[in-house]
Amino acid sequence: MLTKRELESRYDVFTEQYVININIEAETAASIARTMILPASVRYLNELRATGLEELTAEIEPVIKQLHYAELKLEDANLDENHPDESAQKEAVYMRDTVIPAMEDVREISDQLERLVADDLWPLPKYSEMLFIK
Repeated sequence: MLTKRELESRYDVFTEQYVININIEAETAASIARTMILPASVRYLNELRATGLEELTAEIEPVIKQLHYAELKLEDANLDENHPDESAQKEAVYMRDTVIPAMEDVREISDQLERLVADDLWPLPKYSEMLFIK
């Protein structure tokens, strides 16, 4: 059986691990969005523009802008200076209430783009490829 102090210590360690893990996930999500998904989406947009298919261009362009905005919002939310300094508990709540929703926004918009961008330009395995291994 743990003493009160030991229990508090374990809680502090687990809370800090949670914050660190969410921070790493957020940095990774922002990096993937910025360096893989946005460039592939813009390449596809440029290909569509070259064909003159305005309906398709009009369909994907706002989604790309949404992803860019969401990715910037995630980067901002995950900056150290935007995190509360008072305690690990407050930082964990900040991660839960601010950083995770920002990651979810990036993921949701990326999933939309996955359905729009041509397979040969998409830089990551698509769900269909993972489900039905080619």
